Formats: sequence, C-alpha cells, structure tokens
Amino acid sequence: MGAVADRLAFPWARTYDADQLAAFIEDLWGAASGDDDLATLDAIEKAVTYHRPADVPCPLSDRELEILTEVASGETRDSAARNLGISVESVRGRCPQIFARLGARNAPHAVAIAMRHGWIDDARVPELTDLPTRIAQGPMGWHLIYQARAAEMRKQPGMTVELGPYGSQNGARGAARRIRKGQFRPFRPAGAFDARQVRTDGGQWIVRASYTATPTSTEKAAS
Repeated sequence: MGAVADRLAFPWARTYDADQLAAFIEDLWGAASGDDDLATLDAIEKAVTYHRPADVPCPLSDRELEILTEVASGETRDSAARNLGISVESVRGRCPQIFARLGARNAPHAVAIAMRHGWIDDARVPELTDLPTRIAQGPMGWHLIYQARAAEMRKQPGMTVELGPYGSQNGARGAARRIRKGQFRPFRPAGAFDARQVRTDGGQWIVRASYTATPTSTEKAAS
C-alpha cells in the first residue's frame, strides 16, 4: 500500500464510520490504560481482534484487482489503462463488474470495501504531513498527553483543562467517562477528576476536565 500504509497498524479501521472508529479507539484506550506488562498487551490484542474484520476471500480476478488498485491510487480510467497496458474500453467495461461483485454502489465504495478486507495492499498513497492530532498521536501519544495534563490539574485543583479534539461525540463522551472512573492511569483514583464532553464553536468535540480531589502531600511538595 506504499510507504505510509506499511506503517499503519490498523489500515482497515480507516474505512470505519465515526461511531465504529470511536468504539474501536475507546476499547483500545481502555486496554492500553493498564500496567506496562503482558496483561495489558494481551488486552490490546483482544481489542484489536474484536474490531478487526474477519478475513473474506477476494471475489475479484487479478485483472479486476489491478484496476481497482489503480482507482484506489487516484488514477482515472485513462491513466489506469495506460499504467496497466490495456485499453480504456477494457477498464470502463470491467468497472461495473467490479462494483457488482463487491456489492458496491460506486468506485469509492468499492475501494473502501476492498481496503477494509485487505484485498488492496499496494495502492500508491501520498505522504500525509499534517494528520489530525487525534489520528497522528495514537494510544501512546494520548497517554503521554493525559499524563502531562493530569499533572497540571493536580497542581491547581479546580483548574479546567481541555483535552482533544476527538473524532466524534461518542469518542469525547467515552474519554470523559473513563477519566471520571479513573480508567486512564494518569487520572486514578476513580472520582479524582471531573470531565465532560463539549462541542466547540468550530464543531469539534473536546473534553473539559479538572482535578476535584484534595492534593496529597506529595503533590503539594511537587508544586
């Protein structure tokens, strides 16, 4: 799938709708919030296995898969035909067959179905240099951010800190719930932090959180 795709651990998750993606990320965060040991790694593996689509045999012929790969790479029918050394008529004639075999409504739908099942693995994907924060950071990145924000809030009880943005309302709501329940390690024990999901004027979902417990003597000394 190219240089970028080779580094993707969950390429199939990129075809999920907002609710599916939020559910997957929430479960992944929850699994990754344990101790740094094999039990946490096993929990992450189970979360990934639960959300990963089951393997399904590809119903396309080799030529049809080549054409769909060209489409996934952003090629037109003319450029796909040139790249494959076949006629434009051949590409045009095979596209309806490809859509029918995949149960797809159109080319983007066909590409999404094929990529979700891992049938396309060498599409030419351009480098993405400005991924949204919520995608680029990943679970470990979020853990480090949570750790830093929690430390800030512990030093100033009652101070509100914004976290996010999240991919959806469900994602923000789930993160807020886990913060309140102490399911993210930096926010333990349960009940030490208050957190609520909020939609910004720009339409993004964030979490506003604050430390509501009494600082310990260790925290007071550190501040």
